[in-house]
Amino acid sequence: MENRDIAILASSPLFKGIEVEEIRTLMESITYHILTFSKGEMIMIRGDLYDSLRILLEGEVSAEIQDYTGRTIKIENLKAPDAMASGILFADDNTLPVTLISQKPIRLISIPREDVLSLAQKSREFLLNYFSDSGNKVAFLAEKIRLFKFKSLREKFTGYILSLSAKQKSDTVSLPYSREKLAELFGVARPSLSRTCSELSDEGLVELKGKTVRILEKEALRQILTSNI
Repeated sequence: MENRDIAILASSPLFKGIEVEEIRTLMESITYHILTFSKGEMIMIRGDLYDSLRILLEGEVSAEIQDYTGRTIKIENLKAPDAMASGILFADDNTLPVTLISQKPIRLISIPREDVLSLAQKSREFLLNYFSDSGNKVAFLAEKIRLFKFKSLREKFTGYILSLSAKQKSDTVSLPYSREKLAELFGVARPSLSRTCSELSDEGLVELKGKTVRILEKEALRQILTSNI
């Protein structure tokens, strides 16, 4: 494996905390393939058997589904060096629940399931990272589904920070995601999220600084959620 690809894997959540030379040794002990796709290509289609782990080395991929009306819903946006659908690989039903489409020209590494298992047996750090990555993706999707009940972005953001406030037991909450990832969670463009945050701040309901949100008027925020019920 080329040095540049080893360096990319070293920055991947799956190889966090593993030394570069150990990554090289691990990769030399397994079978893998490097695949390339042009912008706009379907990498995999919903219903395909997911029997190899795919990790992005370059580029960006969107995970999408279509609802019963034919409308396309973007579930997640993945960028190098993210792993794709890590939680599906070892599921009893390991068919892909989404369609993966390249948003830019991409390179990825494809590792057969048995070789992923071999990596987990050889490296405790890889195993723990794999559990963490899979769990984080499930948590993100579960939160995205929970937020579907809110109609507007204003309601979604309000419901989200109130939920975080309850979990963190504080009116000053730390956001676990970047603005870009939050926009993805809410299913909107980043400028729309920034505009909503600015509106809530201008109204004196919250104070935002980086990834910290201070709730100033909790009751007024609750009324946003109840006004459309």
